[in-house]
Amino acid sequence: MTAMHSTKGKVDGRLMQQANRALVLNLVRAQPTLSRAAIARQTRLSPAAVSGIVDHLAREGWVKEIGAAVTGNVGRRPLRLAFVPEARLAVGIDLDLHEVSAALVDLGGTPREVHRLPVPDDADPRFVLDLAAELARRVMRDVPAGQLLGIGMAIPGMVRWPEGINLFSPNFHWRDVPVRAMMEERLGGVVFVDNEVRALALAEHQYGAARWARSCVFLDAGTGVGGAVILEGQLYRGMHGAAGELGHNTVAPGGPICACGNQGCLEVFASGIGLERRVGEALAAGSASLLADKQETWTPGGLAAAAHAGDGLAGELLEHAAEYLGLVVANAVANWDPELVVLSGPVIREGGIFDRVLAAGTRSVLEPARARVRVAPALIEANVKIIGAASLVITEHLAAPL
Repeated sequence: MTAMHSTKGKVDGRLMQQANRALVLNLVRAQPTLSRAAIARQTRLSPAAVSGIVDHLAREGWVKEIGAAVTGNVGRRPLRLAFVPEARLAVGIDLDLHEVSAALVDLGGTPREVHRLPVPDDADPRFVLDLAAELARRVMRDVPAGQLLGIGMAIPGMVRWPEGINLFSPNFHWRDVPVRAMMEERLGGVVFVDNEVRALALAEHQYGAARWARSCVFLDAGTGVGGAVILEGQLYRGMHGAAGELGHNTVAPGGPICACGNQGCLEVFASGIGLERRVGEALAAGSASLLADKQETWTPGGLAAAAHAGDGLAGELLEHAAEYLGLVVANAVANWDPELVVLSGPVIREGGIFDRVLAAGTRSVLEPARARVRVAPALIEANVKIIGAASLVITEHLAAPL
């Protein structure tokens, strides 16, 4: 019995040490130029414990001393500490409908040398994942041993975490594809796989519009429409990995059939694919429009340009998209009570409907919450899902024991 208690005590002690290291590292990451004394005050760890942890992190290259702090006090000035973003790297892979892309990403969220390959229409999952593995090997080729944290991958559709099974991807027409297992077989190491908008949410939470916010809702309107929720600083995935599937909220009961099989989903009216389909149907039904015979303009940006030129069909479609997006934002606020809502994606950005989405939400239940809820555009546009995919790995290491 004594031996059991002794073993348990050692395990608990190691876990406490690891947790304290993660606490100190994240504090330095969040507040550059802290001194050891300031860390001790904020964490309530003893000065000796903080010094031991900082010495360990410095030897491992995670932090460095950058000079003396200005205190206004007489005597020796304390040394300041800085987080070292390039200390470790993670691979981020973004699988999109028409393209797979990958890059090394440092701990500050900066991608290095993005590589891309086109994805053929209706490609078999094995072929697509072969492309992703090829890019991952390409970007990992020159990484020194010990510097690579791991590999993260963002994919469209519903994903069961942590198994990384793509339960359903309507745009790829995939069902129950074991993406994580297939990628690990190809790469010979652990691969974190999650939904693309949850990856985007991690990127914005770590480095963008939602940095360090405790509770946020994310809505991304691009090829499809997706969402994600962060509660108390943690990504909330739900029991079956379906939390935050805002694109499949019903906004028009009995409306057009969505790729998911339901009727009247938000994605039918406010995704890039949905808007293109609505244009085609309206033109086939005889609607007059500047968009006729110009399918290359049936994009969010093309619709915005046509609406600006006075095209009634384009203006109507964007207005409906904004109304439905605003309704779902308002419902998300009512359900999750976040401090922040972040809107992203080409439909919102290139379609020029951010203000209309906000106005539509305000007309619903958002107005009473305006004092406590902020709605903002995403800050990271380029390579956000690559950064988010890498963040799947980075957050595992920075939030968990080092």
